[in-house]
Amino acid sequence: MSAFLPLRDADTSCGAKAVALGRLTRAGVAVPDGFVLPAGTGAGWERDLPGVLESLGGLHFAVRSSAVGEDGPEASYAGQFHTSLNVPASGVGEQVRRTAGAVAQAHAYAAAVGQPAPRGVAVIIQRMLTPDAAGVAFTHDPVTGQRVVVIEAVRGLGDRLVSGLASPERWRIATGEAPRCSAVREVLSPEQAVAVGQIATRVEETLTGGQDVEWALVDGSPWVLQARPITTTTPHRREPAGVPTYGAQRLASGTPASPGRVRGRLRLISGLDDFSRFAPGEVLVCPHTSPAWTPLLARAAAVITAQGGVLSHAAIVARELRIPAVTDVTSAMDLPDGALVDVDGTRGIINAQGADDARR
Repeated sequence: MSAFLPLRDADTSCGAKAVALGRLTRAGVAVPDGFVLPAGTGAGWERDLPGVLESLGGLHFAVRSSAVGEDGPEASYAGQFHTSLNVPASGVGEQVRRTAGAVAQAHAYAAAVGQPAPRGVAVIIQRMLTPDAAGVAFTHDPVTGQRVVVIEAVRGLGDRLVSGLASPERWRIATGEAPRCSAVREVLSPEQAVAVGQIATRVEETLTGGQDVEWALVDGSPWVLQARPITTTTPHRREPAGVPTYGAQRLASGTPASPGRVRGRLRLISGLDDFSRFAPGEVLVCPHTSPAWTPLLARAAAVITAQGGVLSHAAIVARELRIPAVTDVTSAMDLPDGALVDVDGTRGIINAQGADDARR
């Protein structure tokens, strides 16, 4: 008997991500073929691995985490675990071990969102796709809660979008309306955007509740790579007392990524070496974030990033922490370090506040 289960047969020992993909596979949704190694599997799985890879076919594979407790309705654990793409057959075993052992790095995130730390990590191995485009689709607007499909897309693999390294093309698809793109169309055609919206809606119908869907487009057809509940679907407000509405100087604007409004001092953090400069209650300004930035996000009044969209790591974690976020602020790293500002994550605006305002 193999240590690996076919993805379509994933059970609770395989983590929420694998269970969701199994349900979608059984429902006929296009999901890449895969197998899953349940959490806590002991020695011996290595002898079964060659047969798994031979069954999947192809030369390269995706190795993904499926932690017990990950992708839940209260916390996504977005980006907290290990995923490897385009792994050759000779490297899959090493990546399985690395992914299965990546539990400790999620503890800071668990503490920040008030959730228990994951108990173990199952590992999914799938046939690797070579997409023309990829991205993420939310079946509700993650900022306003409106019932509309929001799609963010980049060319090629979608990992640059999720990490915030790329600023995506964004589509909104509402019932009875033509699909709308927020920029010059360079990634998806309207017909492709509709196809992605339809498969996201089908995922929601299968799994129930608003869904955060990672997708890839291959030869014009969308595939589902991951699906999890949207952890925040209703707007939240964080209004500071005494912040003036009129007369403030606008410093910058970007994409509204997590709603609410807060006052704080800007702190520009370029990388890990600058972390010691950040104080609790400041506004974190950075190029983009990764899981290593979670301790700073947990102490920030708000976050501003130079890149990324509403479905990037920084935006998702900000919404779960219920702090305002503005992404894709191209001038973010040129903002005045230490300045007192009013960050409006609902409208995507950063306003300067003067000394007189600070005393109110």
